[in-house]
Amino acid sequence: MRQEEREVHPSHHWVTERLAELYQDTPFELLDVGVMSGVTYEELRKASLPTAYTGIDIGQAIVQDCQAKHPEAAWHQMSVTDLAFSDARFDVVNCRHVLEHLPYYETAVREMFRVARRHVVLCFFQPPREPEALLRRESPNGYIWLNRYAPGPLEDLLDRLAETVEQVDIRHDHRLNRVYFCTKR
Repeated sequence: MRQEEREVHPSHHWVTERLAELYQDTPFELLDVGVMSGVTYEELRKASLPTAYTGIDIGQAIVQDCQAKHPEAAWHQMSVTDLAFSDARFDVVNCRHVLEHLPYYETAVREMFRVARRHVVLCFFQPPREPEALLRRESPNGYIWLNRYAPGPLEDLLDRLAETVEQVDIRHDHRLNRVYFCTKR
């Protein structure tokens, strides 16, 4: 997805509005997993939410670019499957369009719930549906995963880890995104 499409994607607005309902006058700490261009950070700033923001990405160049554009936020190069943070460190963990690019999601989801204190937000650009398709494609840098997961196992995992799971489908330019807004037990 191009930068300008990420900036106007309605799933960003939905998540930001949902966080504003919960945290409008309460400072909160947010971990953003897979920052790409820092678009989630920019969306939170536009909404004037009182956020202590930390962003992570596996790509060193992405992290360096975000650090240069927004030195006031914390940026780290790190894998979502091995988060170097203490348990219950962040009020909110937000993950957009990352899980589809992993060999499988369970370790990453468990790590995000481990470091979350209150909420975990997962956004899929390939909404889970049957049949599950785990695809590994060649790329100039080796290969990339482009997975579509079956909803049953994913939603069972979320039900075990969360007290409540709000599921919302958001359409944009003929493409559906699914957001799971989870409140931790």
